[in-house]
Amino acid sequence: MPTPDFQTQSDMSSCMSLNFCSRSTAISRETAVDVTLYDTIAAVPAADWHRFTQHSGPLLQPDYLQLLENALQGEIEFIYALVRKNEAPIGVAYFQVVRFRGTNLTAYFPEDNNGIKNKLLNLTKGLVAKIDVPLLVSGNLFITGEQGISFLPQYTQQERSYFLAHTIDHILAQRRHIKAVLMPDMYEPVGDFDEAFLAYCYKRIYVEADMSMRLPQEWHSFDDYLAAISSKYRVRARKIISHSQQLTSHELTADELQANIDKVYQLYRCVADKADFNIAKLPKDYYPAQLRQSPDMYKVFGYFLNGQMVGFMSLFILPYKTEVHYCGIDYSINKEHNLYQRMLYDVVKYASENGLHLLHFGRTAPEVKSTIGAVPQPMYGYLKHRNPLINALMGLFTGRLKPRHYILRSPFK
Repeated sequence: MPTPDFQTQSDMSSCMSLNFCSRSTAISRETAVDVTLYDTIAAVPAADWHRFTQHSGPLLQPDYLQLLENALQGEIEFIYALVRKNEAPIGVAYFQVVRFRGTNLTAYFPEDNNGIKNKLLNLTKGLVAKIDVPLLVSGNLFITGEQGISFLPQYTQQERSYFLAHTIDHILAQRRHIKAVLMPDMYEPVGDFDEAFLAYCYKRIYVEADMSMRLPQEWHSFDDYLAAISSKYRVRARKIISHSQQLTSHELTADELQANIDKVYQLYRCVADKADFNIAKLPKDYYPAQLRQSPDMYKVFGYFLNGQMVGFMSLFILPYKTEVHYCGIDYSINKEHNLYQRMLYDVVKYASENGLHLLHFGRTAPEVKSTIGAVPQPMYGYLKHRNPLINALMGLFTGRLKPRHYILRSPFK
């Protein structure tokens, strides 16, 4: 059910009184909006949601969002917002609420050879590791780069950022249990869209880059890819494919996926549990449900050794990109049979043969992905605690948090 409309109440006054921010609120007054909140996509007026998302791709459509709700019921809280200005709808946004634990950030703390600095960093790291709060996340935790917002095109990026910041203020005013906010997966360079987040005292954080690969229009087979890379990497690719010949793979049907779901989920957790930054995990029932609902958009490929499943790779085939969604790996055989690298080459092969020209591989294993031709797209986000003092203290270390450094390769001639 919707919650009542109410006028924007910005927390800028408390923030400004402590000198944590110095930007003018003039623009925020001009961009004041009214917001209605909903707990489920089914409660949002369908015509309003459709008006703003009909050209935004399948991941903002009600059927996909309802599937996520059903799969994650009891694990994640969903919030949908209808945004109005002067009583007229101007946009929509959606959010997820999860438990955020500070251990998700500790891997990003830098090492410092200075003894005193290192002790201070370790002390701060220990304090951060104890954080455990409900976190509001803009967009979809399970898709890289998906911000989950859509406004009328006549509004500038700067105006949209203020609309979104105001919307988050509405949510925090109504959902007092939420202690912090994350605006994730924004691509560099920093632009006008970011102005409101700095004005509203958010702290910029940097996360691992999204590894992506653009395939030329003239590629139609894996041989076209092999011809485009240098002889060194061509020999390497053929060697990996040769060493992985004992592996068999095929596209899974929903029934096959359901029959192997326990193994699929075990393999998924093997990968997910190794990630440095992983706030939430998908439940096992998500995979067959997604495949049944969207067989043309969602693909899952199983990998087998001696008849036993040892891995899987899933893809979202979207109008504007192909997203390597999640994979699962049996690490006990990964090195011997080059399982993961075989998967990556198979994705390139599938994309080449099916006319897919932009691959997003996500944030994990950047060095390995670079060896097949993926390049980093640097990403950042914004983090804010609703307590102004804690938020100010967070600023002392968020600027020092950096993704791990990797040696990236380039296989192309």
